[in-house]
Amino acid sequence: MKRILVTAGFVGILVVGSAVPTAAISDAGSTPLPGTGARVEVSAWQCNAYADKCSFKTSTKTMRGGTRYRVSKISNTATVKANGWQATLALSPSGTPVSENTRQVSWTNKNTWIADVSGIADPGGSLNTSITTCSDGGAFKSGVKAFASACAND
Repeated sequence: MKRILVTAGFVGILVVGSAVPTAAISDAGSTPLPGTGARVEVSAWQCNAYADKCSFKTSTKTMRGGTRYRVSKISNTATVKANGWQATLALSPSGTPVSENTRQVSWTNKNTWIADVSGIADPGGSLNTSITTCSDGGAFKSGVKAFASACAND
């Protein structure tokens, strides 16, 4: 279990077992949805300091001119990986195991502009374990499709 000691002057705070981030690490990516004037925008977010568990969120959105753009189908896959020697990973929601240290959770919506996935990652293994959260998203409308990706690392 990781323990992080944060000090300010003579006051110390010990954070234990918290999934609430003190700050966030994020990444974003986008690509055009051909022939529509819209863009597929993806984002990946995770806490950057945690004692035991780390919250994460991924999102796929379609936007045109700063406004929501409805598509036939939009999907998002969150891939969360624990990094480190003999790292393991538990995830809530549990998702699909890819390996001992990697899980995926997917969500697909129809006739809307957004698909989100969020949860709590519980990395284990070495004392120096960290996580990486990646977001892979796609949108489909009128026979065209586009995909984008983003990854946040602590």
